[in-house]
Amino acid sequence: MLDPPTRPTWRSSVVAAILGVLVFAVCIWQVVVRGPFVAWDWQFHFYVDAHHPVGWSKTFLDIVATVTGERLFTIPMVGGTALYVALKQGGRGTLWQVGTRRPVLAVLAGLVTIASIGYGTKFGLGRTGPHHNMDVLHAGGQAFPSGHAANTFFTGFFILCLLYSASGLRPDLHRLRLLVPVVGGVVVIAGALMSWLDYHWLSDIPGGWLLGFIACMVSLSVLRGGQRRVPAAGPPAPPAPGS
Repeated sequence: MLDPPTRPTWRSSVVAAILGVLVFAVCIWQVVVRGPFVAWDWQFHFYVDAHHPVGWSKTFLDIVATVTGERLFTIPMVGGTALYVALKQGGRGTLWQVGTRRPVLAVLAGLVTIASIGYGTKFGLGRTGPHHNMDVLHAGGQAFPSGHAANTFFTGFFILCLLYSASGLRPDLHRLRLLVPVVGGVVVIAGALMSWLDYHWLSDIPGGWLLGFIACMVSLSVLRGGQRRVPAAGPPAPPAPGS
């Protein structure tokens, strides 16, 4: 009897990453042509300027925005989780075997994706931030996309993948579904703060989330590398005539 056909488990995440890149390219085009994607930027900027936090409230919000999106904090979070998973899966003596070190390699792939696409776009567009009180391209700015939003998205959701996805340390679909809205709430709050504090235009934030999604899918593809999924068995074939 032939074994059932299998397919790579990383295929879906690769397709998702490609789709994310295509949507991200559309967002870049919208920034360049000043399309509907950026239509609310100035209105939101004027609103937050009139309601800008001051004093201790601004200090507190700055701390929250920094902890949830600054690389100084997000890289140790996701990198430490990847190292923990690698050690738990293979032990210290086997850490540098290809299969065991895959969580660490996956995180590195995501970080490289954010750095290469993110900085390439930032320097390529050179978009000034709202605190300059002007929205000009190729003027030395680094507004689009928001690196903080990308870091928060990638860190939060890939930690969930490392711990509870089918390729993670303790696969648990129920717990994964419960925690996705929690992480999503943190991502939304952190992104909103970057725009509320006038560090980024409103459109910079979903651009950063898209970049974080792309990085997450790249990392998930690496994490799933070498695994194959066996499709569910169908109904038994009817007996051949005369058997």
